[in-house]
Amino acid sequence: MREGPADDAALLARLRAGDAKAFETLVITYQHRVFGVALRMLGSRAEAEDIAQETFLRAHRAVGEFRGEARLSTWLYAIASRLCLNRLASAPRRLERADDAALLRLPAPAADAASALERSELAAALQQAIAELPEDRRIVVVLRDLEGLTYEEIAEALGLELGTVRSRLHRARSDLKAKLERFLP
Repeated sequence: MREGPADDAALLARLRAGDAKAFETLVITYQHRVFGVALRMLGSRAEAEDIAQETFLRAHRAVGEFRGEARLSTWLYAIASRLCLNRLASAPRRLERADDAALLRLPAPAADAASALERSELAAALQQAIAELPEDRRIVVVLRDLEGLTYEEIAEALGLELGTVRSRLHRARSDLKAKLERFLP
């Protein structure tokens, strides 16, 4: 359910005109994705909610400065990513995993309990491995592999060169592969 450039242009025009319903549409359309990125980066529902709220507040204030060269989703991911990275850098933090259940995707219906347990174990190990990645690598994995952004969209959202995105993603995937070795055939 990706919004297209035509949808973005129409919504952006309405936002710039001060249409309150347009802002409501923006929030409804993107709130789950923005919250998901923040939750995967920070590991805390409360912090993710704060970041999501701040993302939309900043977007509302800066909509006049947004040139519209990128998709609205890319712009929102950029705001959310920077806020998450700033939050992570602001003070030494330990990631608490009280909200692990919210971070894990629901497994497909299992043929038997053993395979369901194995999938659940793999999902938990993957989530933990992602959480342990350095922030600069974690954000590219979250945006690419979990949110489905293209390399170009990630580069634009994070203000990085395309080669840097590819390099960080390669290193992150190598780190994940090493951490999840026991699950690989």
